[in-house]
Amino acid sequence: MNLILIGIQGSGKGTQAKLLQEKFGWLHITTGDLFRENIKNQTELGKIARTFTDKGELVPDKYVFKIVEDALSKTEKGFILDGFPRNLEQTEFLLKKIPIDKVVLLELNDNVAVKRVTARRMCIDCKADYNLLFHPSKIEGVCDNCGGKIIQRKDDTEQAIKKRLEKFHLETRKAIELFKEKNMLIKINADCKLEDIHREIVTKLGK
Repeated sequence: MNLILIGIQGSGKGTQAKLLQEKFGWLHITTGDLFRENIKNQTELGKIARTFTDKGELVPDKYVFKIVEDALSKTEKGFILDGFPRNLEQTEFLLKKIPIDKVVLLELNDNVAVKRVTARRMCIDCKADYNLLFHPSKIEGVCDNCGGKIIQRKDDTEQAIKKRLEKFHLETRKAIELFKEKNMLIKINADCKLEDIHREIVTKLGK
């Protein structure tokens, strides 16, 4: 099955994608991972992408399309696409190129999302993820794994997340409406326990 996961930051897309991957063997694909992999392997697309990421700029859609299409064409058991499409143009491209079975929309209130994201923390050494609300470290500010210092990432501040939420509502909502028109959209309440959200997704997918 080929799925798309859509939701604002803090809605749990990454967590739910991992649970689905473990259960069904579908490949979890994020655009961020694809960029990092191509840059690391110094592919032609990776070299081009790096010229933009090194300057802190977004990679133009025409290169994003190529990287995504190449990755999705190699999947065998199905995939869970996370972080793409982000706008109507990307959505129309994807639907023309790759068969998509369902789109799972994780719905979450903006205020809840801000609380979740601003509570995220990361170890500066081993990069382990924590969350003050759901998964705090045993000793405040100290990583359970390596003893490193735990920090808040610069892009997880309230001001930064509100800007990303505004961009999501402005651009991604148009993509959501298109999926709804095509009867592909499944809505899930993301303000619940992780296992309850996972169970509802599996049920609505008919699995």
